[in-house]
Formats: sequence, C-alpha cells, structure tokens
Amino acid sequence: MEPGLRTYKQASLRVAVASGLPIDMHELTREILSVKSDAPREGHATALLYQTCAEADKWWMTLVIQVRPFDDGMTMEQLQKFYTRFGFLKIQDEPVLMARSPQLPNNPRMH
Repeated sequence: MEPGLRTYKQASLRVAVASGLPIDMHELTREILSVKSDAPREGHATALLYQTCAEADKWWMTLVIQVRPFDDGMTMEQLQKFYTRFGFLKIQDEPVLMARSPQLPNNPRMH
C-alpha cells in the first residue's frame, strides 16, 4: 500500500508510513494522517475510508490514526464512534490513537 493522497469526490485522505513506530513495523503499518471533506455529512469521507480500508486489507496492512477534531464540528467521542464503524479500536488514550488490523473479506461460503 503506497503512501500518499487519496481522494473521492469532495473528500481527501492522506496515508503515510507510520514513522512513530519501530522500524520493523513500517512495512506492514500505515498511518492515516488526515481525513477531510469539503462537504461534511455527504458520505464522501465514509466512502473514501471504506476504499482505504479495503486497500489496506488487500496488502495486509494495519492502519493507525490519531483522532483529532477538525472544523466540521464532530467531537472526539463522535469521531471515535465513526472510526469504530470501520474496525478501528482505541489503543491509546493520550493522544487518542486507534488502530485497525487487516480483515479477511466477508465471504459467506467460508462460514
């Protein structure tokens, strides 16, 4: 999974190598640096985050994000709940960090 900017309609998301982690974790971990939408509550950031999670799953990458409120009015609690929908779990309280392990595709024939 290559670092860089991803866009979908009026949303953007920036992915980077998680440089704050030990070097042996760089290959299989990416950090989401920002998720922004010029049209909040339109679903563009949601769609972009689903795409990014699917890409991370394809490459078997763990995603981490530092949760920070921006100008869209969402509180820390609302943001944490939002990221939980994508499989992120809180791993640190201060600053708030969340991580998402790679997930297998939901294949009904595997059950």
